[in-house]
Amino acid sequence: MSTTAAAPAPARPHRQRTPRLKLLAAAVALTMGATGGLIALQSGERSEAAVLPNGFKSVGYMPSWAGNVNTIQYNKLTHINYAFILPNANGTLRPVENAAKLRSLVSLGHANNVRVSIAVGGWNGGNDSAFESLAANATTRTAFVNNLVNFVNQYSLDGVDMDWEYPDPGTSGNNYRLMMQQLSTAMHSRGKLLTAAVVSEGGTANGVQPAVFGYVDWLNIMAYDGGSPHANYNWSVNSVNFWKSRGLPASKTVMGVPFYSRPGYMTYTQLVAQNAANANRDCATVNGAQQCYNGMATVRNKTRYMMANGGGMMNWELSQDTNNATSLVSVIYTAATGG
Repeated sequence: MSTTAAAPAPARPHRQRTPRLKLLAAAVALTMGATGGLIALQSGERSEAAVLPNGFKSVGYMPSWAGNVNTIQYNKLTHINYAFILPNANGTLRPVENAAKLRSLVSLGHANNVRVSIAVGGWNGGNDSAFESLAANATTRTAFVNNLVNFVNQYSLDGVDMDWEYPDPGTSGNNYRLMMQQLSTAMHSRGKLLTAAVVSEGGTANGVQPAVFGYVDWLNIMAYDGGSPHANYNWSVNSVNFWKSRGLPASKTVMGVPFYSRPGYMTYTQLVAQNAANANRDCATVNGAQQCYNGMATVRNKTRYMMANGGGMMNWELSQDTNNATSLVSVIYTAATGG
């Protein structure tokens, strides 16, 4: 992706469902089953959610198709978004993938005082036609909002993270604003959260009108899949400042960081497994090709920047992190708490 403001919205393969990932999801579901959450609860250990200064947020996405809810570091996170549920054009919702995993995530999250939301949409191969259709009509907008309220209640969730990729400037943006206004009323009147994931920068961002800033609790800025090298510090800071320059309050500005590389989409876990020294780098040569990502130092520096200039950090996604001394979730937590 070009880093110019006029660049088209990037493709996001990390937000697509693939047959391989679906097989992994099935394997996780079979091994975890309905007792996935119970195993951890019976371990006798209970930790509390991260308490970060000034309401700073550490948000992680947990996909339906990868990762194990029992290995999440709940005590270093404040919020988790389960990805994804998809809408239909008439405002109904498609069945959520791996519902047992979602129930276990909510159970474990709440046991550790972590708030869990449902992420709606995702890249979905670039097909946002269902969003375009449902948002364009008052009747289907209302149906969509009501169905989300019912879904949140059914799974005892704490809110909704809207991930329409992407409303275009103009009519589409107007409809997105109306949809978010209605969702805001529905969620906030029930004590629930409303957040949204948004593109890093560029003309597409104008589809999210400044009025929306007043409807959400915060925006998760997808400051990845851009910059050279990928998601570098300066480019990511510029992405945050782009949104702030449009009027987004610092307290509602959350910087997303990738737990994977470009161009090969290797997970951070894979990169560190190849060479432990990769945890302290942002680029590594793997099988003759350069892979660029965010190592520990860059994630630490980004977190420190956001502590002074923003409202939190977000990651895509939790299954791609290590669970040891090189963990990027741990880096965020330690930096946010002054370590």
